[in-house]
Amino acid sequence: MKKVEWALIVLASLLTFVLVYSPHFSYPWPLHADEWHHITEAKKLGAGEYSWGSIGYRFGFHVILLGLSKIIDLVSVYQFLPAIWAVISGLTLFYVVNKKTKNFWIAFFALFFFASLKSNVNILGLWFFTPLTFSIPFIFLYIYWFSEGFALHNKKYLLFSLGIMLFLVFVYPLSVLFALPFLLVYSLWHFSFIKKEWKFFSIFLLVPIAGLALFAYMNNLSFFITIGSLLDSLIFSKEWGVLVFDNSFLEIYSLIGYALAGVGFFALLLNKKGKFNSSYIIYLLWPLLVLVSIFIFYIFDVSFLVPYQRNLYYFVLSMPLLSAYGLTALLSKLRSFVSDSGKYAIRILLILVAIIVLFFSFLFYYSIPGKVGVYHVIDEQDYRALRYLSSLEKGRVMATAEVSTAVYVLTGNRPVASLYFYGDRNVLEQFFDGDCALKNEIARRERVKYIFTSEKMECGWKLLYDEQRYIYRV
Repeated sequence: MKKVEWALIVLASLLTFVLVYSPHFSYPWPLHADEWHHITEAKKLGAGEYSWGSIGYRFGFHVILLGLSKIIDLVSVYQFLPAIWAVISGLTLFYVVNKKTKNFWIAFFALFFFASLKSNVNILGLWFFTPLTFSIPFIFLYIYWFSEGFALHNKKYLLFSLGIMLFLVFVYPLSVLFALPFLLVYSLWHFSFIKKEWKFFSIFLLVPIAGLALFAYMNNLSFFITIGSLLDSLIFSKEWGVLVFDNSFLEIYSLIGYALAGVGFFALLLNKKGKFNSSYIIYLLWPLLVLVSIFIFYIFDVSFLVPYQRNLYYFVLSMPLLSAYGLTALLSKLRSFVSDSGKYAIRILLILVAIIVLFFSFLFYYSIPGKVGVYHVIDEQDYRALRYLSSLEKGRVMATAEVSTAVYVLTGNRPVASLYFYGDRNVLEQFFDGDCALKNEIARRERVKYIFTSEKMECGWKLLYDEQRYIYRV
């Protein structure tokens, strides 16, 4: 590539980093309860206290976090991980699109449209370093190698794709499950190749076998019971997740991005002679079949294989390529209309149109519905108090649900309950709303050793810490 092209890639990567890191400009800790949860499980894994069960479906991600924690202070560095990984994901997309289209500008615009993907605490997104976002570059790669493997009859590419899918089964199974419908349809497109090489393609059964084995192990089930139980587990109701919220497509992608994706879809569907173009069929099946799953949810309030919120995000992940192709097709058409203008005038016009499109792609980047806006689990005073608590003898901690989410990570103590994932939040609410008699009763019942609060409580406990936050020993 030319030096100018390298400079543009660096510029787009810097933009991606700044946008994704921006929620951390004034907040140096993990943003989402999920992030604290995954750090907690990584620490528990290292301490031999791993939770297993349904949490174990992300076991591979927790192993990776545990490995990172041996090298760096995971809590202080975590703020940078979403931005770093977003850059890696964007560059992976650039690589895939550039290899597929052999067109720098389509790949470059795809990188920009990828950076415009929005985040919120319900659908998640690039702002948070979770198994969902960790899987993104691997999704781009396994879909690319899967399609190229079939198109070129290249078994090496197919093995690359299989290897990534097997890896993701142990990191985040949903990142493979969502793709099964369009991967199967695409495979049938090349049925003659499969029929000819059926022995080779039989190794792809390793993916469902690995999934079944993981599910059976995490739930301690026999093989036959596993199949029935797994099928039940792959049906997700509207109540799945923490929030029941009517998500909008515009929450995570711009209107102009969708419009250009529509243009790109039809530009990829038909070649210049108006005939069907099969070269990009997998990138057309991807949004089409995921959209079908989303509409099934809208009609029946049930989502199959993958929860609706995740399907919505996986649908949007297919947009940057289509939007970039649509923008390039639009600029090409515009150029043909003004072909009589001067060479530099045409360039200036095309640059202005591209800038306007990209401007409107990012215009509402920070517009997030209040119910799914970013929240902070702890603040500076909480952090200092928890660091002090970490120096004390270990014991169960009673704190608010938000602070409790960070208790194990920062102190090694077990909270009575947390915002999500651990314990019963109602116990915390009863404790902090009750009088001293009820507080002491709950503390005895829950075997609490320390009380962490932002307000003084005169209930007969020994005060250990008194600096805007209060830590008592029961």
